[in-house]
Amino acid sequence: MADTREAIASVDALADGEMLQADVGSTSVLLSRIDGQFYAVGAHCTHYGAPLAEGVLHGSTLTCPWHHAVFDVTDGDHLQPPGRDCLTHFDVSIEDGQVYVTVPEGADEHRLPHMQRRSADDTRHFVILGAGAAGSSAAETLRAEGFGGRITLVGADPDPPYDRPALTKSFLSDADGDPTLRQPAFYADDDIDLETGKTATAVRRGAQTVEFDDGSTLGYDRLLVATGSEPRRLDVPGAGLDGIYYMRSLADARALSTAAEKAETAVVIGSSFIGMETASALTRRGLDVTVVSVDRLPFLTILGPSVGHYFLDLHRDHGVSFELGIGVEKFEGHEHVEAVELAGGGRLEADLVVVGVGVRPRTDMLGEFDLAGDGGVDVDETLRVDEDVFAAGDIARFPDFRTGERIRIEHWRTANQHGQVAARAMLDRPDAKYREIPFFWTRQFDVSVKYVGHATAYEEVVFDGTVSGGEFVAYYLRDGTVRAACGTRGDVLTAIQDILSRNPLPRLSELRNRRG
Repeated sequence: MADTREAIASVDALADGEMLQADVGSTSVLLSRIDGQFYAVGAHCTHYGAPLAEGVLHGSTLTCPWHHAVFDVTDGDHLQPPGRDCLTHFDVSIEDGQVYVTVPEGADEHRLPHMQRRSADDTRHFVILGAGAAGSSAAETLRAEGFGGRITLVGADPDPPYDRPALTKSFLSDADGDPTLRQPAFYADDDIDLETGKTATAVRRGAQTVEFDDGSTLGYDRLLVATGSEPRRLDVPGAGLDGIYYMRSLADARALSTAAEKAETAVVIGSSFIGMETASALTRRGLDVTVVSVDRLPFLTILGPSVGHYFLDLHRDHGVSFELGIGVEKFEGHEHVEAVELAGGGRLEADLVVVGVGVRPRTDMLGEFDLAGDGGVDVDETLRVDEDVFAAGDIARFPDFRTGERIRIEHWRTANQHGQVAARAMLDRPDAKYREIPFFWTRQFDVSVKYVGHATAYEEVVFDGTVSGGEFVAYYLRDGTVRAACGTRGDVLTAIQDILSRNPLPRLSELRNRRG
């Protein structure tokens, strides 16, 4: 078979800043026009396959409509997570007023980013503790940025890096699929030494070494600590019984999924995002689920009462029961959990229990460093702790460039972005500063809700649309400016993300006008 060349549009079909999706043979391509020039790249996001034609194009940067990965449509390069691969770039030509796109034989919509191989002349050793979102992103970014020294990526988890948000969404509900981000061969091909199932116990600043639980040590020239979080444990009688699960790792998800195959009733402790997503997944698998929480509404502090009621009603409509404003007294059972006794005397029978009452930063190995009260570590805007030590992801308390407030965020996309910035900072790149707008999403039953920005405290919530009707955007205001927005209108939230990336603290009227 030869290359496929087809006319997919007339020259006049697109104005500047417009896009369309078309097929060239069996390959879907995205055609865009920028400053009179046409460009063609793969049509679907490298993250979960979203149709990029439904995204937001600003200049040459395209924001994915689903989870806000960002690409450059002129060359297909991946600029912002999630998703790590690039879009394939295809040749475009103009003939007789028609736009032709050529797709090489066997071409795919996606391509791997270019990676620098290790050089014998570069004796530097960069060590990354934590093989989650931030750590694995940093390792890939170092190679993409041309680092030719040795990279050692060490993870306490026995599995190679995987897509953690998928665990309580598609993986647990469908009991199928592989959430692994990269196969082991990827790291071998790019000279990244991946060591799994190995826990750091101490970082010795003076000696520039890391000690591990197996007695080994690693010296470093520069170190990134991206060890993430671990679940908070319930300290009540019976907490050690079999059948009580904590959802954090791929191993946790596998074990819970196997247990769910034989269970009929489940109790979820906690109305956090992990707890509520788990409740959704187990309900979809046919279990009778009850959520127990000390909070009177899900997500009350971060999203407010109206959105909290929305999620409560959504779950109740799907058969989930709730015991709110109440804690757990103890777990009952002989070796295996059989019931949950609530404070005040209530009792819930359970074939299995899932505890999701928050997480804490994994920073036990940083005994020689000053830690914050929540266990996090302070960093500057380059994610630097000191001259040769950096921190990223869940553990990093970084300055919010919009307000100067020091914040710590436990979001997948933020951790991936931190990894990119930290890698560039380790290479002393002058542009290595974290100045991004946080974003996360949750999917429960068939509803996806996005959250853009960050608002630790807000003075007012203003709604477009109706929460009860399920079509809404909520704006969280402080000092007259929009600090964050959330809602079910995915197209609007994608546009808001794009606007906030250029004007981080707009007034509500300005934001509404600019998104149209």
